[in-house]
Amino acid sequence: MKKMSTVLMMAPCRRMRYNISDLYPLPRLGIGSISAFLKEAGYNQTKIWDIIAEKKWIPEILEAFKNGVCPDLLGISATLLSMKEAFEIAESVKNQFPHIHIVLGGPGVSFPAEVLFEYGKGVDFYIRGEGEESFVQLIRCLDTMASDLSSVPGLIWKNQQGKIIENPSGKFRDLDDGIMSDYSSMPMQKYQLHPPMGIYPPAVILETARGCSYSCTFCCIPRKVRFKNPVLVEKEIIRLKKQFGINEIHFVDPTFTLDSARTEEMTGRIQKLDIKWSCKTRVDLTDFSLLKKMADSGCYLISFGVESAAESILNDLDKKIMISQTNETFMNCRSLRIRTAAYLMIGNPGETDDTVKLNIQFVRQLQPDYVLYGILQPDPASQLTHDMIRKGFFSEKDLYRYYLSDEDNYFQDHTVCGLPLKTVQDWIRKASRGFYLRPGYVVRRLTDLRSIQDLINLGAGGLTFMKDFMGLGRLWKQ
Repeated sequence: MKKMSTVLMMAPCRRMRYNISDLYPLPRLGIGSISAFLKEAGYNQTKIWDIIAEKKWIPEILEAFKNGVCPDLLGISATLLSMKEAFEIAESVKNQFPHIHIVLGGPGVSFPAEVLFEYGKGVDFYIRGEGEESFVQLIRCLDTMASDLSSVPGLIWKNQQGKIIENPSGKFRDLDDGIMSDYSSMPMQKYQLHPPMGIYPPAVILETARGCSYSCTFCCIPRKVRFKNPVLVEKEIIRLKKQFGINEIHFVDPTFTLDSARTEEMTGRIQKLDIKWSCKTRVDLTDFSLLKKMADSGCYLISFGVESAAESILNDLDKKIMISQTNETFMNCRSLRIRTAAYLMIGNPGETDDTVKLNIQFVRQLQPDYVLYGILQPDPASQLTHDMIRKGFFSEKDLYRYYLSDEDNYFQDHTVCGLPLKTVQDWIRKASRGFYLRPGYVVRRLTDLRSIQDLINLGAGGLTFMKDFMGLGRLWKQ
């Protein structure tokens, strides 16, 4: 019997000003992992269609489906900021191809079940949480015409009477299962790591852990941490080098150095492979000795969540770091020639002109190679967002409208903590301009170029920032 065919795609994300993470398309690890699981289960008619990398949108999707690429099942992955686009794709496809089963998963599926079905008119199923095992079980049910979907973990669906049912979550995936993301089904030649990474192409992203044990109030990453065995990580890197000739990896783990002993083992294995690499972690989870081992193994860039220079704000965010730790870590990185990227949020609880000025002064003192100021976002599952709702700043309906529709909502004019949005945008513009448009900074970047691609990235990133400063930055649909 012929098995069902599947097309997997990632919904494009709304672009945030002064953020160049969408400058180049990246490999899609989420749908790549699901594709690998489907093929492992015998569903070989599985296709990854990266509409972002190939610059396609709904007209091209519908045209392709009309001309023979039409699948039995369409899987869409969405972040919080791409839920509206995912709904738009689903509704357009369902209107013209009602027989296609449409399932939506990813980090964006963090709203109540009834809300998802209210806004996502074209979606048949949602998968909450990790989707690999759930997707395989769902397609098996659909493929065998099984009527009982209640066994599919994390599935949100409607029964024949139209009642919405949300199944219990399943077990977390075992990262040592040996199933590697399906890179071979992606348009690898179209991918490039965005600045400040990607200076030693070809480059890819790789996941070696999931979860973070810290409890920052603005974040909702699962607290349960799972690591992949370093031996398997080494094998994956060897395979990527052999298949695609990669020279660089960015590890997307939420907190790469969470386990220092494991990090040391990883660096020892990576050092043998002649790879340049980057990661992100916390300033309190590194010391000079560990950073030295990382640098010796090819680590050239680390991104840190600095968040704020105000101790009071760090305490409110339950960040559990001290300014002295941030200073020491950035100094150690400079001495080892490890580049640093500092992430700071503006619009935190208690944010004022004075705390923003303190941030600007602190960042200049830190001397990071790159800084990204971002507006604190109202993550629907975070403690901070729930606190603000309880205090009456906005309603859950405002959250739904902001992420799931184009309806008027509170966040058109305010931030999650009640600050005027225009004020916070002006703060970010001032802070970003004050850091990047200094002649001394430009000279430092030019004198520290490490490859031709580094120069190209510097130019491309600089041009994007200048357009943003002048209000000419593009939205993805443009």
